[in-house]
Amino acid sequence: MKRLVQKRDGFTLIELLVVITIIGILATLAPSAINGVLTNANQAKALNGARNVAMALKLYASDHDGSFPAGDKALDAFNLLMPADVGSSGYIKDKKSFIVKGSAWTPTTTEAGDPIKLKEKENHWAYFAGLTSESSENWPLIFDGPNSTDGIYSTKKSENGGVWEGKSAIVVRVNGSAAKETLTDKKLKSDGQENALKTGDTWLKGATCALPY
Repeated sequence: MKRLVQKRDGFTLIELLVVITIIGILATLAPSAINGVLTNANQAKALNGARNVAMALKLYASDHDGSFPAGDKALDAFNLLMPADVGSSGYIKDKKSFIVKGSAWTPTTTEAGDPIKLKEKENHWAYFAGLTSESSENWPLIFDGPNSTDGIYSTKKSENGGVWEGKSAIVVRVNGSAAKETLTDKKLKSDGQENALKTGDTWLKGATCALPY
């Protein structure tokens, strides 16, 4: 006698529940993983831009007896790095290095208007004005613009100083070292200082934290 083999179609209820559960878990994890990859990519691009600005500052200092450009705002100091006119090269060629994607300091990545001079909302980087190439090599020179001159960063991406959500900051120091540095309590620390960006600390010896604009 021949046995009839019943052909099975589709999934059982348990199999469907397992598949749905797996899909649900993946859907929960995917946005976090994607955001992490995008953040790392944006930080790498920002770090490269910070290096370019720091190199321009070094070139400027070499032509001005070791002094970095002065300015109450970073925007004023950095404009001294830009070409004087369309026919000159300046110390840095364009505005791209000053713009960081997702930063509230630079809400637009377009370069409308003056192609040479930096305008408000076209510069993300804060700056320690008053330093020279002979200053302590571990002092921050340029860094992600904090929320205010108190040197505190924000955990909200929509606020100034919140581009990395208060977890890290990109910093270039006087010695030229550039890195993404971990923040502690939304503050950057250096050489044992509780807040390396706080204006008025005696270890800065007169240097002042200049916000982007």
